[in-house]
Amino acid sequence: ATTLLIDEDTCATNFMIRDRRMQMLVSKEKEPITPFISKIGSLLRDRHVSCLLVIGGAGDYFDVADTVFMLDCYSVRDVTDEAQRVARDLPTGAADEGGQHFGRVAERFPQAESFRAFRGDREKVQVRGKESIGFGDQDIDLSAVEQLVEKSQTRAIADAILHCRNVLMDGRHSLSQILQLLDGELTTHGLD
Repeated sequence: ATTLLIDEDTCATNFMIRDRRMQMLVSKEKEPITPFISKIGSLLRDRHVSCLLVIGGAGDYFDVADTVFMLDCYSVRDVTDEAQRVARDLPTGAADEGGQHFGRVAERFPQAESFRAFRGDREKVQVRGKESIGFGDQDIDLSAVEQLVEKSQTRAIADAILHCRNVLMDGRHSLSQILQLLDGELTTHGLD
């Protein structure tokens, strides 16, 4: 991906920030999660991934934001200068816990045989509304995917999983490569 879209409301607080008080109480060595605010700069520098965040409660991000827009009575305003002034006038005092570089990203190589959809002695993939796919004896819960608005989208996801398993997962392609191949096929041939 070249851009991440993140809604603060759907993220765990400890993923987004770790304030100075928490840093003082729980040392970095005892906290396994590096907050996103400490990685966002290196994500852009090292991986060339931009981030668009929708935030209503974590002004800490003013420190790392290139541009800040505010929705004011349903109108968008550029408030970058004001946000930078607030960040200067009210420093958070939190330590940057992210290090100089983003770090290594381990590629995942999914194996087709791990995507078994058998229930008993036959394969069964069932779309249960827009929020759930029965994949053999497993349930894939999509209730947190707010972008899904109808059952046909969920059916397309189920079909895409099966297509990836049956055609694209050969043990040589990483998950990101498989998704790029799928995207290319959809661009060329469409959904039908």
